[in-house]
Amino acid sequence: MTERPDRPSPRENLLLPILIPVVVLAVIGATLWLFSRVLLQLTHTAAWVTALLVAGGILLVSTVVVSRRQITGAAMFSLFGGVLGVTMFVGGAALLVGQEGAEEHGGEAPAVLALVAPEGAAVDGYATTELTAPAQVPFTIAFDNQDPGVLHNVALAVQEGDAPFYEGELITGPATIDYGIEPLETADYFFFCTVHPTTMTGTLRVAEGAEPGDGGGEGPLTVVAAELEFDTDTIELPADTPTQIVMDNKDAGVPHNIAIYADDTLAEVLFQGELFTGPGEITYDIPALPAGEYYFHCDVHPNMNGTVIVGGAGGGGGGGGEEPPPETPTVTASPMEPPDDGGGGGSGEAVATIVAVNLLFDPTSFTVPAGEPSIVTMDNQDGGIPHNIAIYTDDTATESLFVGELVTGPTSVDYEIPALDAGEYFFRCDVHPTTMLGTVTAA
Repeated sequence: MTERPDRPSPRENLLLPILIPVVVLAVIGATLWLFSRVLLQLTHTAAWVTALLVAGGILLVSTVVVSRRQITGAAMFSLFGGVLGVTMFVGGAALLVGQEGAEEHGGEAPAVLALVAPEGAAVDGYATTELTAPAQVPFTIAFDNQDPGVLHNVALAVQEGDAPFYEGELITGPATIDYGIEPLETADYFFFCTVHPTTMTGTLRVAEGAEPGDGGGEGPLTVVAAELEFDTDTIELPADTPTQIVMDNKDAGVPHNIAIYADDTLAEVLFQGELFTGPGEITYDIPALPAGEYYFHCDVHPNMNGTVIVGGAGGGGGGGGEEPPPETPTVTASPMEPPDDGGGGGSGEAVATIVAVNLLFDPTSFTVPAGEPSIVTMDNQDGGIPHNIAIYTDDTATESLFVGELVTGPTSVDYEIPALDAGEYFFRCDVHPTTMLGTVTAA
């Protein structure tokens, strides 16, 4: 008896069960890769819904084909055609719905809200605590995690303490990610990091016609430091009221601060902000200042300077018959109010010579006679680097007794030190306060 020609051979019976899954997987893989181009054009939610529909369609077509008693070339072709058809149909429908949604919202691209987690955000929080988004339209939160080696994300809840209705993917800094947010009703929402929910928090204000960005005009004044310049030469503050200034340091690896003085002689410090290395933001708590006109600068780069106008006083610009600003106030109590000539040009011999070299002072202590003015010489041997000598009551550097002018080396300068009561004081270079410091003894 001869074998029937239409009966599959044993080899064919063994080959087909192996070949079919391989071909199906290859077709599915290639189709999904092409289909990913479509998903990139959709919102986050629409993308995963579309992907699930396509995957389900592919599995359904594959099940129908494989369930046949005999797998032929025609069956494999129908499998490929079915998969391709499902992909094209679902993908086209998704794009069509997306275009209709865009037309409903004026055809505009989704709003983008920038949110930064600077270095130390786990303790200090996000760079901003207020975001604003338009209502009833999708938007994107562009999240920039600048905190090296630390996990952060952005989650949204109706209010603080509620479970999040949106939870963004966690990323380890430094890294960036875009979170696609579906349209929200007009309301104030709570945003936070799920890893640091007590320190990294803020408010998302969603309103009709709102412009995307960080929150409104209610926050503190922001001064930007970029390319060794402040973005303003005038800071206006309310009189007799504590306030805040945010310094946005965009100079990577460069320290800046904001320090406020009674005038440009730097004789009287009203506020001295902490040095902060960019990029990132720092918030300074400014004490209440009486109405008047003052001077501010960066202690590291004194060419970054300007005028602080408190209470609308003073007028730097050209006369006009206005009354002069009130006398400069004294905001720190001191047992003595020594005059300060800022250094240079004194008479008599120096009681001490301080060498500034390699960003260090030598020696780190010196003595002046108590109760009488004296001269101290600073020999700046660091070419191209500014240094000075400033004397404070203690190492908190909150109350200055003398602030010498900055001089760029190599050069020498004689500072006229006012009379100091007997005691021990702190001195430093205001440009390099962490390495160039020491003790002054008045005896």
